[in-house]
Amino acid sequence: MKKNQKFRTVVLAADNLYQQTAMSPEARTILENLHQPERLEQLYRENPAAFRQALKEALQHRPDSETLRVWHVRLTYRPERPGFWRHPALWKVLAIALGTALLVRLPLLWLAPDWYLPRFAPMWSLLALAAYFALGRSISRRVLLAGLALTLLSALWVSFLPDETDTTVMALLHLPVLFWLYAGMVYLGGAWTLPENRCTFVRYSGALLITASLLALGGLVFSALTVGLFELVRPEAEEWYFQNIGLPGLAALPVVAAFAGELLRGRQEAFLELLARLFGPLFLAMISTFLVATLLGGKNPFLDRNFLIVFNGVLLLVLAMTVFLILLRERQRGVELQDYLNVALVALTLLIDAIALAAIFFRLTTFGLTPNRIVVLGANLLIFVHLAWIGRDYMRLLRGKADYTRLERTIGRYLPVYALWAVFVVFVLPPLFGFG
Repeated sequence: MKKNQKFRTVVLAADNLYQQTAMSPEARTILENLHQPERLEQLYRENPAAFRQALKEALQHRPDSETLRVWHVRLTYRPERPGFWRHPALWKVLAIALGTALLVRLPLLWLAPDWYLPRFAPMWSLLALAAYFALGRSISRRVLLAGLALTLLSALWVSFLPDETDTTVMALLHLPVLFWLYAGMVYLGGAWTLPENRCTFVRYSGALLITASLLALGGLVFSALTVGLFELVRPEAEEWYFQNIGLPGLAALPVVAAFAGELLRGRQEAFLELLARLFGPLFLAMISTFLVATLLGGKNPFLDRNFLIVFNGVLLLVLAMTVFLILLRERQRGVELQDYLNVALVALTLLIDAIALAAIFFRLTTFGLTPNRIVVLGANLLIFVHLAWIGRDYMRLLRGKADYTRLERTIGRYLPVYALWAVFVVFVLPPLFGFG
């Protein structure tokens, strides 16, 4: 009996030794570090493909290991996603997109496109986005009434505004800001009052803009091919396609992009982080080169009105990019090179804004007061104060005197200021200057 037990022990030991010698070095390393999670994570990041293969082998030798089972689930888990045609919100999204397209296209049967589209197309498009956000969310009666009041008041107001005056142009340029902020209220529900949550919507809006741009690029290529083919049969195909497909499709684009982002949820973070790390240095180089070229090229925003307009356009673009890059930063991440690049971008944007403000003050004192100059001056002042506030808190973050949450709140707290400014430009400025 004892001989049989000894024989069995020897066989088990031999079998265990054989399994260990037959095991690959990678699998053996995993088994040796089962109780060292940091080392396992390091092994995975060094070579994910080799780690996956070695993990399968290690599991065959140690199927009872909870650590290995957890890693197996982590690497093989695929959340169940409904197919595109089986998505529960698909037909609602299509209905919203179709309704938006009809609101844009049908009135053109009796209204002039140059009058109707600038006044109503952005409004319908952003309201459709708010309607998409309302799907599956409990929206308070107060938010719904606010949206109804904003829509009715805006529709009546823009219908009353005269054609092609400076105040009308400025009002129509600022009106989408109000509807974008209303879409944010619907998106966040009752959490809109918290500055951090407003930043969540701004971050989402940046991702939505990227998705919409990619879809628009694909739609542009498809449209060019379609028009090119049909023009071989009907020469007027381009005009028909633009009026009946192009314009309605563009109005419905935000809703489609939001739905596409929903389908890609969980897959965008790495892509957006890559964009932040790539375009941060590129924008910094672009702005630095732009300033040098402005000085060496003899361009003068003080006297050249068109160049001042371009200057302010660059300012708005860089402001949006700067805020987006900051909001893509991980909350718990330590200070790194990207943060110093962001601070440099904020500083350069402040310099551009300061030059623009000086040029606007010069034109105001030299050529007098106009609606355009008031709007540009007010917008630049708002942006300068906001950027200075952001820059101050970012410097505190770099010195370890503040955390990222404080910086995020600084960005979120300022959104109501932009809303009040948009209200002033849309509803107060036109009568203030006699709608001229």
